[in-house]
Amino acid sequence: MLKSFLARSAIYFFLASPLTHAAALPAGSGHFLFADDAVSPGRPVSVWYYKPASLDSRVKVMIVMPGADRRGDQYRDQWIGHAEKHKLLVVVPEFADKYFSIDEYQFGNLTDPRREHWLFRTIEHLFDDLRRRDGLAVGKYYLFGHSAGAQFVHRFMLFMPTSRVDIAFAANAGAYTMPVYASSPASAFPMRLDPALVSEQQREAVFARRLVVMLGEEDIDPESEGLPRSPEAMEQGKNRYERGQAFFRLAQREAAARRVPFRWKLLSVPRVGHSNAEMSDAAVRYLFE
Repeated sequence: MLKSFLARSAIYFFLASPLTHAAALPAGSGHFLFADDAVSPGRPVSVWYYKPASLDSRVKVMIVMPGADRRGDQYRDQWIGHAEKHKLLVVVPEFADKYFSIDEYQFGNLTDPRREHWLFRTIEHLFDDLRRRDGLAVGKYYLFGHSAGAQFVHRFMLFMPTSRVDIAFAANAGAYTMPVYASSPASAFPMRLDPALVSEQQREAVFARRLVVMLGEEDIDPESEGLPRSPEAMEQGKNRYERGQAFFRLAQREAAARRVPFRWKLLSVPRVGHSNAEMSDAAVRYLFE
């Protein structure tokens, strides 16, 4: 079974670390294990990638965060056509559920008081690893996440103010950390911000970052599988479409009230429900077409 799996997937295995040099990635579809011992010792991250053969050092890097099923290979495969057409290095880090709980993944392990163990840091370390492998000259990357991956992405933007993300796409998230501070235990972190983790200055700076909140206009089923139903989540809206609008509008109002730049975009995608493939298509159109 292992032999057929390798043949079918054209997988290449490496063990990488942010502190060591690893070999350049072979072109095509591949996979390697990324051991980020600075963040999650003993818990490697599976990284699925697609690398077009004609890339140079100025290649654009797209890091894609998968949904709750954590199937990095499937998410990678849905991006292959885009990678070829637009010369993208597509990389999908898979935080396997055998190592990382639902809350650890979707919340980036924010509840750990040790910031050095936030999973968001692994994305930055992975980008450094990619640059070293292929001698990449690019200094920024795109970040896309769908559903549970979108929960990761929007929190990444809120809590990692100095990251090197150029444009981030949070598509069809089920619930959000609202960009306001908790006013009572009932509205506590991590569904709202903690001033001990995000200062007012940092929060204002986040509004100037390039975050695209993507919403499928047909993603409106209040009984959708995987939709968070905690009281805090239900306050945000009955479905993913309502919750995404509430998140964006609140950020827009907060930025206006403080008279700070606001560069977020709300991208409402017609005739699309809870579909990673269709939302990926829309993100590519936004970037390149």
